[in-house]
Amino acid sequence: MDEMELPGELTPPSAPPGAVLPPGPVPGADVEAPPGHPRSGFRSVLANRRYLLFEASVIAATTGYSVYAVSIPWLAFENSRSLLVVGLVLFVELGVYSLTFLAAPVVDRVADKRTILVVGFPVQAGAALTLAVAAARGDLQLPLLLGLVGLLAVVWDFEWAAFQVAPRLLLTKDELFAAGGISSALGGGATIGGYAAGAGFILLAGPATSGYLYAGLLLVAVGLASVVPLRGPRSKERSYLGGFREGWEYLRSAEGRPLLQLGVLDAVVGFISTAPPVLVTVFADRSFPDPGLAYGILFTSFVVGGVAVDLSLGYLNPRGRVGLVLVGGLAAAAAALALVGHAPPSLGGTAAVWVLAGGALGAYSSGKVTFEWGFIPRDRLARVTSNLYTFPGVSGAVGAIVLGLLASSLSGLVVAEVVAGVLGAAVVLALALPAVRRFSF
Repeated sequence: MDEMELPGELTPPSAPPGAVLPPGPVPGADVEAPPGHPRSGFRSVLANRRYLLFEASVIAATTGYSVYAVSIPWLAFENSRSLLVVGLVLFVELGVYSLTFLAAPVVDRVADKRTILVVGFPVQAGAALTLAVAAARGDLQLPLLLGLVGLLAVVWDFEWAAFQVAPRLLLTKDELFAAGGISSALGGGATIGGYAAGAGFILLAGPATSGYLYAGLLLVAVGLASVVPLRGPRSKERSYLGGFREGWEYLRSAEGRPLLQLGVLDAVVGFISTAPPVLVTVFADRSFPDPGLAYGILFTSFVVGGVAVDLSLGYLNPRGRVGLVLVGGLAAAAAALALVGHAPPSLGGTAAVWVLAGGALGAYSSGKVTFEWGFIPRDRLARVTSNLYTFPGVSGAVGAIVLGLLASSLSGLVVAEVVAGVLGAAVVLALALPAVRRFSF
């Protein structure tokens, strides 16, 4: 637990130690502004060179992943001509991601989290390059394909856990919402660009060549990450098992117990986490004469809505009203998805509804993630965030199957109403959970 953060408090005291300061011993600690009174925001985040270098590294890596995510299903199908193999590849990837909580204790024990990235990115670059070369030569047999997909996913587990810790090491708590907005704006554009690049490689040069771009972007990412020190408090537990147990035990402590309520809520919301891409696909295919154009516009509208709300939250910095952000976001998302099937029969009208849906779900996601960054002690941050991801991760895997079956047999309108109903139930649950309503940091 951070100094001066007392167990059982939903709102830590107003003057805990702040972010990691410039390299070298610096006496004293940064003093945080009280929640709800932003002392700094976009300007200070944009002036933080170390954070911008870290964010550039993350964007390079995640853009590479977006290229890979678009290409790997088609690559699996092209090499096997079997949809079963495509499903198996995605099952391996998603299954490994659900085990991030096993990697997190290692991340919390590392003094400089930069080590995780500097070691991991080159390993992934090698795997991506091997994948591309084997596919180009026609030597990508199923065991090698699954092995490389699994290796890439395992390393991502460690890196994702490190990503969760870094903002608390580089920024003050008052800067976290602003950083989330900046990250959303840059990351949203990079993700769309990565998807477009992956699709372009499939059309022009074949999916195998996307592996070369993935490897190259990972090498750019390691170069940027290598100059950003990410030193912070280490887990007090000396053994892996001790750290693993301590991370879960924190959720049962007086201080961490409110996070269990967030985990329960997130499990309900996570069940429909794949609904936006599924519904965008359904409506684009069934409602418009040019499904490809419609898909691109509707998906981009969804992303733009999320980015706009994230930037707004970064400006407002609602540290003291996170519960309101969560409940309001879920309620607005339920309303937006209920309207999806009733939108005007035009691409512009449907796109407007998807902007609203993206913004509402973005508010919930931004509020949840930023609260976790600000509330959880830094020496447990990787473990606890990874443990909490287990709740929506498992429910999301089940929900993906259920939503896929519903979308294949029912109209898009009915599926959208089912999803809106689940979100409505999540609003009721959030209002019934006292800790969620009072969340602040």
